[in-house]
Amino acid sequence: MELIYINEDGVSVVLRQTKPFFLTKLEGVGRIRGTVRTFQAPDQDGAFFVSSSLDMRDIAIEGSILAQDEAEAYEYRRQLLRVFTPKRHGTLVYRQKRIACVVEEAGFSVSTAVRAPSFFFNLLCPSPFFESLEELRVELASWQEKFQFPLEIVMPGIELGVRQPSQIITINNIGDTASGCEIVFKALGAVGNPELMNLDTNEYIRLNVTMTNGQEIHAFTHFAGKKVVSITGSTETNAFPLLDVGSTFLQINPGGNTFRYDASSNLDMLEVTVYYRPQFLAV
Repeated sequence: MELIYINEDGVSVVLRQTKPFFLTKLEGVGRIRGTVRTFQAPDQDGAFFVSSSLDMRDIAIEGSILAQDEAEAYEYRRQLLRVFTPKRHGTLVYRQKRIACVVEEAGFSVSTAVRAPSFFFNLLCPSPFFESLEELRVELASWQEKFQFPLEIVMPGIELGVRQPSQIITINNIGDTASGCEIVFKALGAVGNPELMNLDTNEYIRLNVTMTNGQEIHAFTHFAGKKVVSITGSTETNAFPLLDVGSTFLQINPGGNTFRYDASSNLDMLEVTVYYRPQFLAV
């Protein structure tokens, strides 16, 4: 069992079942609690289900410092407190998954074993979901290279690249819940009104704009992190007003998701890439 905790300053510490930070207990990574909302009419037996939502996740970590003497134990104690500080947000990494959290409580037990004081940390995770360490990238529209080295060009020439022929692609989300994503529209020329549609739900995100050569528009659909920005060269501007009124901030649902990209003009000049992280209820 191994844990890695990284605070927002990039300072990290590894806890495992070995010196100097011997991990003895980990709770909260394999269970999740939810809040169920119901409505009960007068004289009704039972109740109507209204909705449910997941609570924040609490993670408890316990262990011992293994040192050669009291001075070394004290230094290790200071090292842990510099990393596990309530004044810094952090990320916990466990079994190739990560979760954002904040330290709610940090402490050390008083013991006669001065070379092996016990420590405990309580972490509060506002979002209960673990997510993959690596962000997945899916290209819906791009150019595929058709050459390799050594390269010999003969008359009347060779094909250096080919456009992917299909506008439709399936994204398989291996996670346990829907994930927000980053959708990148990139114009290789003038492109009118780019859009991406989920064919399973008929939801779409469309931008009412004629993109110029080299322009990128990034749409972020994460909960509490929704935004749309336009990037031209080194200039970044707010592109939220460009959203079509019927647009939806698309989510990548668990299982297969069928998407289609489109544009009102110059479709062949449009590249579309989706970035997302699968989310999990437990590890």
